[in-house]
Amino acid sequence: MAGEQLLGMIGSRGGKANEYADLVYGKVISTAPLSVQLDNKMVLPEAMLTLGLHVQSHKVKMTYRDRTRESDGERTEIVTIDESLKPGDGVVMIRGDGGQSFYILEKTEGET
Repeated sequence: MAGEQLLGMIGSRGGKANEYADLVYGKVISTAPLSVQLDNKMVLPEAMLTLGLHVQSHKVKMTYRDRTRESDGERTEIVTIDESLKPGDGVVMIRGDGGQSFYILEKTEGET
């Protein structure tokens, strides 16, 4: 029932298939300010980009077994994971409706 309603909403929207969200690939060309070049050589400025959690520095709460001489128990710490983008990084992005915004989802293996 919900699926039929969703299909109806999509169908009533109209437009071409390439106007909907899709995956695109690019390469980071600068980080301050952030800019990404698409395969077709178009350069996306920072204002059009949104970063996913795993392509930036973020904090994670981790629990692990501490087996030092002083203790043998679990420890919980907050650690910083730095997966910040660097020039030359290949990225996978989701192009938003109409191509006016791009969500950087993940890094790719090597450069694109």
